Amino acid sequence: MDSSILALALLIIVLVLLFDFSNGFNDSAPVVAAVISSGAMSPRNALLATAAFEFAGAYLLGTAVAAMIGTGIVEPKIVSPQIILVAVLAAIVWNVLAWHRAVPTSSSHALIGGLIGAALVGGNIESIQWSNVLKIYEILILTPLLGFAIAFAVTRVLRAMLRQVRPTTANLALLRLQPWAAFGLAMSHGSNDAQKGMGLIAIALFLLYPLAPQSIAAFYGTDAGGAFRVPDWVIVACSAAIALGMATGGWRIIRTLGGGLYRIRPIHGFSSQVSSAAIIYVSAVAGFPVSTSQIASSSIIGAGAAQRMNAVRWSPVRQMMVAWVITMPSAAALSALMYLVARWTISILGL
Repeated sequence: MDSSILALALLIIVLVLLFDFSNGFNDSAPVVAAVISSGAMSPRNALLATAAFEFAGAYLLGTAVAAMIGTGIVEPKIVSPQIILVAVLAAIVWNVLAWHRAVPTSSSHALIGGLIGAALVGGNIESIQWSNVLKIYEILILTPLLGFAIAFAVTRVLRAMLRQVRPTTANLALLRLQPWAAFGLAMSHGSNDAQKGMGLIAIALFLLYPLAPQSIAAFYGTDAGGAFRVPDWVIVACSAAIALGMATGGWRIIRTLGGGLYRIRPIHGFSSQVSSAAIIYVSAVAGFPVSTSQIASSSIIGAGAAQRMNAVRWSPVRQMMVAWVITMPSAAALSALMYLVARWTISILGL
């Protein structure tokens, strides 16, 4: 019994860390696309430097989002570790598909959709905390709109402030500032996105601890006292996984955001990154999991639209918006199907 519980715990941990890696891999694009495309940093330096700040943000800036993911979406007393396992696997599959199509997608939407789909099939409708899901969904819709609006406004303000400054002087100043804006964005991204993996591992260990206390104590600790918590090693492991994904870089998506929308200049890069970082960090402090890829992407679009609306190539923007709309229900359907197939296979094999 203990050995099977331990194996399940290890499998969940590995899959969650893979999800965090895929999250960092996919979301490297909205974090570094602007700073690379504007010429402020080389691609290699941008990825390595932002990865370091990604780790710092994930490790240092709290676990409020982890608590929401762990206990605020599905009811811990009703769901099973198997539901978490299937939800994470579905989110990983969706992230890989999005990378293959070179479309910025939302790992947050994929993960939440995966949890909902698996919980509906593996538990029941009461296992989902719908009031929290509704709040999260509202935030997920609102924050990209805020990203567009704030980046639009910041760009307009900067253009007005720099109107009397020589273009070469203004561009040089913005190029020097832009890496720091990118580092702030990376820290805020880490503070929100890495916590999603932390919450999943923590809730899985919380559920498995009563079934095999001696085996799981090595991961969860012996002083848990039946309360949900995020062990220190989980914070370090998830921070490292998402930073490694960031350092590797999803180049297909970086090219889409960096050159597929419009020619990004230093003013666009700086204003979009500052706007994104502020929204993502405030959301993390409030404990709301947000789509950092959507916020950063919409901020880039807003900064370009501030120059003039027809400067943006709206065709790829529409493709991104379609991906954003379908991600959560698609991930839910995928996880539900995967759970049904797994349950059917187990029954056929008599396991």
